[in-house]
Amino acid sequence: MRTLPSVIISLLSLVLVAEAVTPRDNEIRFAWFTDTHIGTQTGADDLRIVTSDARDVTQPDFVLVSGDVSEMDIHDNLDLAKTILDSMAIPYYIIPGNHDTKWSDSGAGRFTQLWGDDRFNFEVGEFRFIGIHQGPLMRMGDGYIDPDDIAWVDSILQALPDPSQKIFLVQHYPLDPAVDNWYALRDIIHPFNMQAILHGHGHRNRVSDYEGIPGIMSRSTLRRGEQPTGYTLATLNADSARFEERIPLADSLFQWHSMALGRRDHSGSEQRPYPDFSWNDSSGVELLWQVETGAIITSAAALSKDRVVVANTKGQVIALEQSTGKRLWVSHVEGAIHSTPAIQGKQIIVGSTDSTIRSLDLRTGKLRWETTTTDPVLGSALISKGRVYIGSGDGIMRALKLRNGKLIWENNNPDGFIESTPALAGNQIIFGAWDEYLYALDRNTGLESWRWSRGKPGVLYSPAACVPVVSGNKVFVVAPDRVMSAIDLKTGQTIWRKSGHQVRESIGISKDGSQIYARTMNDSCLAVDATADSFKLNWIRHIGFGYDFAPNAMPEADGQVFFSTKDGWVYCLSGKTGDLQWKYRISDGLVNRITPISGDEVICTAADGKISYLKFSDKPISERP
Repeated sequence: MRTLPSVIISLLSLVLVAEAVTPRDNEIRFAWFTDTHIGTQTGADDLRIVTSDARDVTQPDFVLVSGDVSEMDIHDNLDLAKTILDSMAIPYYIIPGNHDTKWSDSGAGRFTQLWGDDRFNFEVGEFRFIGIHQGPLMRMGDGYIDPDDIAWVDSILQALPDPSQKIFLVQHYPLDPAVDNWYALRDIIHPFNMQAILHGHGHRNRVSDYEGIPGIMSRSTLRRGEQPTGYTLATLNADSARFEERIPLADSLFQWHSMALGRRDHSGSEQRPYPDFSWNDSSGVELLWQVETGAIITSAAALSKDRVVVANTKGQVIALEQSTGKRLWVSHVEGAIHSTPAIQGKQIIVGSTDSTIRSLDLRTGKLRWETTTTDPVLGSALISKGRVYIGSGDGIMRALKLRNGKLIWENNNPDGFIESTPALAGNQIIFGAWDEYLYALDRNTGLESWRWSRGKPGVLYSPAACVPVVSGNKVFVVAPDRVMSAIDLKTGQTIWRKSGHQVRESIGISKDGSQIYARTMNDSCLAVDATADSFKLNWIRHIGFGYDFAPNAMPEADGQVFFSTKDGWVYCLSGKTGDLQWKYRISDGLVNRITPISGDEVICTAADGKISYLKFSDKPISERP
């Protein structure tokens, strides 16, 4: 996600500390903006109102901006936000929120390009403020803190000249299980004198307790119904803090919370919760090997004979020996990679946020060719008959020659970024974009055959993260509108739509094309007859994975169907009946699309940067030789 080397970022952090804000008359006042959502109907106007008020009326010492700066990081939303914020001529410290990192045509890179970093560390008087973001990065799911950010916070705390310094942690989400690896940051900060965790996300003023650490949520700057534009104005003294809601257009100031400041005692919280992995011991599944890459992974693994190839957000493409997990080579590119590697013969095709599509040699990792694009490449490649089809952040689908990367055609009809893998059906390339549409292009010419948008209106309901599946004359998608749709492959007309099961962006197809699989958002999976002219349910099963809204393909191998969850679980079902065969937890965070080797063996990647090889043996660990 970051575009600057870590050494330079560390130096910038030191500069921020050196240029500490000077408090006035032993009292510190800061304005707090959050959830500005530039790109919504009133987002920019509301931000102009509060920044003008801060500059001309309240005149705080500094401003905090705690995420969801944009509704989506597309077009110039973040650029506009920076222009408005800069107009205050007041120091401000800013982090992204989930809307800035999940929906981003820059691959979440524009934020650091504009502001130099996506985290901060500074002092004002006797207080220290540390800000980090919590993703999720380019994938729908719960928040997930980059392990690099956790290490960065730890390094700051361990180097404190005064270990009892009063500290405020600023983030977008609460520090609770809404963030998958919340406990890892909690364990680092708990021994220190944390005054409060300041966060947004909930769009309202609220006071909480995060295992002994006060939590303060601020309202959004957005107007809503009868609620006018506003923000929080906080005042700190040596031993107290008060939080007031400022309504500029009414020239009003209302205190909604106050708290004592001083030495926090977080003892008595020894029985802290952690993710539970105990099921694995009796699962009948063996973890053959697990490899840590040291960076967030947002894409699936690719297989070729005896090799596993993965990519991560540090711009690493890594080849492992399938049987042992031994690293064979690592290739580095400039930008983060959200693209699942695609393998054909001796070539690996991968896109990156440095606006490049590359072909690497499968044996050595060395560059074979590269093609430069105008925007970050966020989609994954489909390779067929000597051609590479891949989409990018500028809404362009390209066809390249596999042999040398030369452009065959490009289609720029979409008005939203492309992040998924296209599907191939006969002469059609089918994919969604973040502009509400599903597209079908002629694979030979790139000309548009049809576009479909019959779902719930609104860009955030686009069928863009769902990889469509095709059976016979039908294209099937499950968009964020929670409806399954069957579309005529030739005409793009809707054949049927079925609501009620709350399916969302998780879909698969049987090997023979007769059955469509989907995961609901609440505990269940289902299978639908792909040959029927209307919705026909073959089976539905309660699996018990809880509430889950992360996009996930559902591949089938040897009659078994696989899917994963946002909190680290891998599931295997019978394709025939939907009965649970096994489950296993490999992570505390989002597991990407499963890559089956067979009906009993899979390769998994997860947000925590780990690659895992699982094998089902039908015996608990205690009974294995």
